[in-house]
Amino acid sequence: MMQRLRSKTLTSDAARLEADRHGNLYDPSLRETLTQAGTRADIEALEALAALRLAASRVHGALERWTESHGLSESRLRVLMALYYSPHHRRPLGELAEFLNVVPRTITDVVDVLERDELIRRRPDPDDRRSVHAQLTAGGLERVESLRRDAVDRQTAIFASFKREQLVQLRHLCLLLVQQLARANGGS
Repeated sequence: MMQRLRSKTLTSDAARLEADRHGNLYDPSLRETLTQAGTRADIEALEALAALRLAASRVHGALERWTESHGLSESRLRVLMALYYSPHHRRPLGELAEFLNVVPRTITDVVDVLERDELIRRRPDPDDRRSVHAQLTAGGLERVESLRRDAVDRQTAIFASFKREQLVQLRHLCLLLVQQLARANGGS
């Protein structure tokens, strides 16, 4: 059943959504599937989870298309942004890998490409000869600042039709879900 729900969720199209009597959107195909499966008591929770998964999938897809339109991958963008927000726009490679939750080999590959594109450069750590830092170049800094402006414009445009109260509620519900997941997983 979960596979059937997943495929229905991922193939849902915004044009197929309908509003209930309270004006809240729902996917009638998904609701029918859940009802037929006899999950009446849990229908709201399962519909909410399906909507969240669909939204996350669409946001992720939009991010991938946006980064590709700028000649980057998501991992390269994450490294550039991590360096941008680091003191002096530099960070040890091992710390970058840990911060981005990837293996050191992945960071090495990403840094190789970014260095080739002259967006970052490797620098030896003055305090530890075994450590190497990645640092944004002037060109990398300029590129990130341009990307940030475009990203902010696009991200705020997504929410242009939302009321302030809706944004606050969306943020609250997402963070409430994060808390609940942490509790369910023993605080991790």
